Amino acid sequence: MLPSGWHCLGLVQHLALDVERFWFRAVVAGDEEVLRGLTSGAEAWNVPPGVSAMDVLDRYRQETELADAVITATPAGAGLAWWPHDLFGEPHLHTLRDVLLHVITETACHAGHLDAARELIDGHRWLVLTT
Repeated sequence: MLPSGWHCLGLVQHLALDVERFWFRAVVAGDEEVLRGLTSGAEAWNVPPGVSAMDVLDRYRQETELADAVITATPAGAGLAWWPHDLFGEPHLHTLRDVLLHVITETACHAGHLDAARELIDGHRWLVLTT
C-alpha cells in the first residue's frame, strides 16, 4: 500500500501481537509462554507469505479474547507482572488501568491509520462535516 511496505493486514497483525498479546498477556499477566516467544516489534508488521487475511483476523480475535480474560481476572489497580525495560526504560505504566488507557490510545491511533488507508483505496471519506 505505502512505499514503506506498510499495509492494512500488517497493522491488524501488529495490533494482535504487539498490542493485545504483548500488553495484556506479557506485561499485565507475565505469561511465561508469551514472554519466551517475544520477538522484535518490526516482525509483527510483516505477514508471512501464505498467511491469509482470515488467519490474521482470526488471530486478532483470539488475542482480544485472551486479553479480555486477563482484564476480567485482574483488578484495575493491580501492578504489572513484567516490564520491558529494554524497550521502554523505567516503567511509565504501573497498573492494569494504565495499560488499558495505553492500549485504547494506541488502537484508536491505528484505527485512524486504517481509515486513512481505506480512503486512499476507495476514495470515500467516513464522516464529512460541513458548515
